[in-house]
Amino acid sequence: MRAGLLDCDSHFSDHLRDLWAGRDVPLPPVMVEVAGHPRLALDGQLFPKPEGSGCGNPRGLGHLIGPGGDDDREAFMAEQGIAAAVLQPGFVGLSAAMVADTGARLALLARYNYLAAQACAASRLDLRWAILLSAEDPQWSVAELGRHSGDPRVVGVVLRPTARTSAVRLSDPALTPVLQQASSRELTLFLHGGTGCHQWSPLADAYADYVLTHAFGHMGEHMAALADLLTRPDGLPGGLSVVMLESGVGWIPAVLARLDGHVRRLADGHVSPAQTFRRHFAVVPDPGESHARWACEQLGAGSVLFGSDYPHWDTVRSRDWLGEFGGLAPPETLADTTRARVPRLAREPGSHRWRPPSEADGAKE
Repeated sequence: MRAGLLDCDSHFSDHLRDLWAGRDVPLPPVMVEVAGHPRLALDGQLFPKPEGSGCGNPRGLGHLIGPGGDDDREAFMAEQGIAAAVLQPGFVGLSAAMVADTGARLALLARYNYLAAQACAASRLDLRWAILLSAEDPQWSVAELGRHSGDPRVVGVVLRPTARTSAVRLSDPALTPVLQQASSRELTLFLHGGTGCHQWSPLADAYADYVLTHAFGHMGEHMAALADLLTRPDGLPGGLSVVMLESGVGWIPAVLARLDGHVRRLADGHVSPAQTFRRHFAVVPDPGESHARWACEQLGAGSVLFGSDYPHWDTVRSRDWLGEFGGLAPPETLADTTRARVPRLAREPGSHRWRPPSEADGAKE
């Protein structure tokens, strides 16, 4: 493993016009300008949602600090001492699962995965990616995982913490084959939300002010996902690692303690949610969050990973991150935790060429 930080949460600039123009996608995303700010038009809705309950960034897509191409990303990675970075979904990837029509939704998701694979393969940087799946489409997700898992640059799969509606939950046994396949192939399950994407967001949906939707959106979605995964009827596959991205961490120890107490008093008490968390979960803390260091101390250094969120407006610099968390999780500890929690990121991708599967195949259920 090369010296340097391993970044679990960078973002693919998947909204660029050239990636979608002229493609055979039933509902292609289109960049539009609304009230002077760029947004994504998709399936008759604007992303991020400009107003109303659960609204997104008022600047739309205009909050990026860089285009996210190789040139600016290379400069950022060099300045921050980052050896390799995982491209998590951008605006299109985080919004595609909200499309109601199944065929159109799967075509978008398949196109995203094809583009992410191509971007990493073509980059001069050490970029990895996670296969974007859909909790609403578990059979397709198993097939899509199988199509891309042989890519040496794939390190995991990624799901939104909450789905299009509250009827689709990560506790559903229909998702068990997805989790089993991910575990058997050493693919980490990343959970990544996004404000203003018209998905079910149990806390953000109560507010129409971005200050509050952003404060509560990620946390509320991850809280629901954490409870769903910790209480799955099927449990979690033994080797599965789950990484919570942009979740906030200050709330997690208290919620785990509360779940433990309720399991002891109201259920059989044989399974401790806190113990399950320590076996399976990791977090990516933000040095700007109050009480994050305390929370990470409670969870343990073996549950802490680094993420930059580049090129989003709240990008984390490595100096700030190490200044806050380096005493608990110095680079050598981070390297050990990454090997345990995201094993395919900790390994070199290899030099053999990988031909991404046909884009058309991925759009089929």
